[in-house]
Amino acid sequence: MTPILRIFAAGLLALSALCQADTSDNPVTTFEWQAFPYEQTPYDYAGERLNEYWFQLNRATDYPFPNADYLSAVLSSNPELRLATPEFESVEQLAEQLQQAWREFYKGNFQTAARQGYAIGPLGHGVAFYSQATYGLRLENDKDKRHALWEDIIARHEKTAELTRHDIMARYFAFYAMARLSEEISSPTVLSRGYMDTMATELNAMAEAEPYNVFVLAAKGSMDAGIVRKMGHFMGRMAYGADDQVVENYYNAALAQNRLIANVHLEAAQSLLYIYKQKALDRALEQMRIAAGIDPISAMEALDSFHAKKLLKELEEIKQDNGIGLRDYIKRGTESGKNYYL
Repeated sequence: MTPILRIFAAGLLALSALCQADTSDNPVTTFEWQAFPYEQTPYDYAGERLNEYWFQLNRATDYPFPNADYLSAVLSSNPELRLATPEFESVEQLAEQLQQAWREFYKGNFQTAARQGYAIGPLGHGVAFYSQATYGLRLENDKDKRHALWEDIIARHEKTAELTRHDIMARYFAFYAMARLSEEISSPTVLSRGYMDTMATELNAMAEAEPYNVFVLAAKGSMDAGIVRKMGHFMGRMAYGADDQVVENYYNAALAQNRLIANVHLEAAQSLLYIYKQKALDRALEQMRIAAGIDPISAMEALDSFHAKKLLKELEEIKQDNGIGLRDYIKRGTESGKNYYL
């Protein structure tokens, strides 16, 4: 086989794998996702507004703006990724497609954003995974559909992970989908699928690659808090090395950057409660009040802020009742009220 034919064959194989990940029975296309329930106008980043606000929108990760220069550099350094990218007229046109997917995401059109992201192959997995994971967590009430959404992300990432090592957003939200799914399925299933080891390995790799990434720092704290919540302090430490101080250290590092991200403060509050229970109620309330008071600049942030407001009200009532109801609050939403990983 000639070198040209080898390259062509490799491209066909890569595209075939992607097509298998995007079949007609996948949850991105088989049902209509719930609409974003609030006013979208404040989160419209049409035209140059996207570039203008990009740093603020991505203040947790300092994720690079996907312009033509950036995409050219990524594709030039990764020939296999180039082969796995559907045919495009120009890098400028490709960049515009990707930017439009991000506009849809920030505006709350999560299904459109996911579809547009997947349409350009692994280059679009960052925005697609982010959209799909966010929608599943905040807007999909049907558990089976929610699980299908997260499992779809995991399956896609397993096929394309080597092509997206450069993309912290794709990597993080593949991890995130696995973590959220692990909350809601049985412990034996989590262990049999190897999710715990996979999550720990990938999270450590991301932390090494981007030590100041606020999402990753918070996830490091949340993961240990979740293990302690599920297994208790002694078994959590013996089995997985989970430690209260690890949670404190990583959340201190995340919050010290003062990026004012509602979900990070919300998860900090939750993690404190999972570790210290009622002893940390005042600290948790402080973090939840910060989360609830942050003005959102995207649809996703709006969903996080409104969720924080709801949880804040519950915690304030628990505080007034001297902690009654806190155990149910902590265990809620997990398989048998016990499993939690992030």
